[in-house]
Amino acid sequence: MRYLFFLLLPAIYTGRGLANDGYAAAKIAPEMLRKANAVVRFYDLKFEVLNKGEAIETERRVITLLNEKAGDELERFFYYDKITRIDNIEGAVYDAAGKQIRQIGKKDIEDAKHLEYFVNDNRIKVLRFPRLPFPYTIEYTVTRKYNGLMFYPVFEPQESPGVSVETARFEVVMPPGLEVRVKEKNVPQSCKTAALRWEFKNLPAFLPEPFAPADSWNLPRVLTAPTVFTIEGYDGDMSSWQSFGRFILTLNAGKDQLPPETEAKLKQLTADCTDDYCKIRRVYEFMQNHTRYYFVGLGIGGWQPAPALEVDRFKYGDCKGLSNYMIAMLRAVGIPACYVLIRASAGEQNAQFPDFPNAWFNHAIACVPMERDTLWLECTSQTESCGFLGDFTDNRPALLITPEGGWLVQTPKYDEQVNIIRRETQIALATDGSANLQSKAVFTGIAQDIPAALADLHDEKRKKYLYDRLNISDFEIVALEFERKKERLPEVTQHLGLAVPRFASVSGKRLFVPLSALSEKLNVPVNADSVRHFPVQAHSRGLTEEDNFSMAVPEGYTPENLPAPVLLSSQFGYYSLSCRHENNTIYIYRKLVWNNSIHPKEQYGELIQFLKNVIKADKTKIVLVKG
Repeated sequence: MRYLFFLLLPAIYTGRGLANDGYAAAKIAPEMLRKANAVVRFYDLKFEVLNKGEAIETERRVITLLNEKAGDELERFFYYDKITRIDNIEGAVYDAAGKQIRQIGKKDIEDAKHLEYFVNDNRIKVLRFPRLPFPYTIEYTVTRKYNGLMFYPVFEPQESPGVSVETARFEVVMPPGLEVRVKEKNVPQSCKTAALRWEFKNLPAFLPEPFAPADSWNLPRVLTAPTVFTIEGYDGDMSSWQSFGRFILTLNAGKDQLPPETEAKLKQLTADCTDDYCKIRRVYEFMQNHTRYYFVGLGIGGWQPAPALEVDRFKYGDCKGLSNYMIAMLRAVGIPACYVLIRASAGEQNAQFPDFPNAWFNHAIACVPMERDTLWLECTSQTESCGFLGDFTDNRPALLITPEGGWLVQTPKYDEQVNIIRRETQIALATDGSANLQSKAVFTGIAQDIPAALADLHDEKRKKYLYDRLNISDFEIVALEFERKKERLPEVTQHLGLAVPRFASVSGKRLFVPLSALSEKLNVPVNADSVRHFPVQAHSRGLTEEDNFSMAVPEGYTPENLPAPVLLSSQFGYYSLSCRHENNTIYIYRKLVWNNSIHPKEQYGELIQFLKNVIKADKTKIVLVKG
């Protein structure tokens, strides 16, 4: 079953028809080979609904592997539990000429417990194909039976850019009186061959493009979902977000009770608070300090939260249990809060479809509607700031579960106005070109995610990350400290000391000093001048980077030149660079802003030119000459 905790979307497979000698690699059309690591020769998925709680799904897939980059295709994973049963798995292997050379048997299929370190009833069958000289073809069929139907298939004929598809078919069979809902995305009208049948032909592989928005590849997708369904004795209605929310309310009913002693402790903890935010923060920190994350995939396929009484007793829970526990604790101090379902992960901002009610969620959080604001609480983290979501759940639709049912709302957006890096750096430059840098950098918003993670790591791992990322070719980290400020908009301060043996280049009586030192490396993408196919986005969320450098001019030296100010403006961002000389000190100011706006593919050239201009400006040097 699709457990509600983090991106577990089992692939679903079935079908028969292993005997076929027409899989010769030479029969693949040249246009299907370009940019491809593998070619799907045939993909057939049939989903037959028997009633609102049972279905049979069958799949057959034939894939020709062209090179080592197709190695991921050699392992196929099939998840099952008491709701989903795998009835049959078969497979075969064909050589380059299409001749069957091996039948897949039981020895090639491993049966194991999935997520064995957590509490769940999920298991997995792993089908492993042999590694042979390329090209060769693999084929498998799988049959699954469902005893519980909250999910219908999401059909993606082309699952990744490096795979071409010759033929892919999808069919849904419904019993009389039961309705299936369908949403098509990037599906040409010609691909729909019947009311509930689709066929896709000759989908070529392509190369992913830099600066492309998430989910911008325009791959075809057919989403299906039930209207009414039943699972483990619970009946549900998914015809609207509100009705699906009422189903979640039913699952959660009666699981929000706390022991009287815990309620008393929480009231005492918040007794001196003068506003609701104070109460929320103290209860949130209480939960962080007294519980830990531990996935529990039991109860209606992993969708039902553990009772708050159990979480309180055992001091652990998963996203469902901890969010439900947090809501129960807030209620104990007079703060109403809501359970929230969401599609989590940094690249899943556009994965949900507001006009298509469905159960495609993988995470739960809590929400506190307030008079002037709404507070969102990530309950699985023991270190996150109260009210901050981060890139795991920011700026995307979420299903708010209210007493009246579900309502689709948007989580907060963190852009270049809040994702900020501000640095103040003092440079002590020696006449041999070496320098010591003392820098204080303040990271806010999503920009603080990585520094916050570094703060919890061993010093060696912290330094390794910076050695790989800083825009300096040779340096030694001599000091590194982090301070975290867990406010509504979290902040991390990084204190960094560097010894740089060749900070400035020495040429005769001149020193050539770089203007930009501590920002991350910027690079122009390979093949930046190639034809563009997808929209353009400079930054997925937006970022502001601001630097103030001060450098004492070494004794006996004077500035021979100070570069002219640079000001660059684009639809994608803004850049400025300036320097001045006062009292034998050179002050350098640099600011780079990337916005998250999305533009047509025709604007890609403008972005590349802006990037080239920024890199060129960053390479400017101050020239100091010995008098």
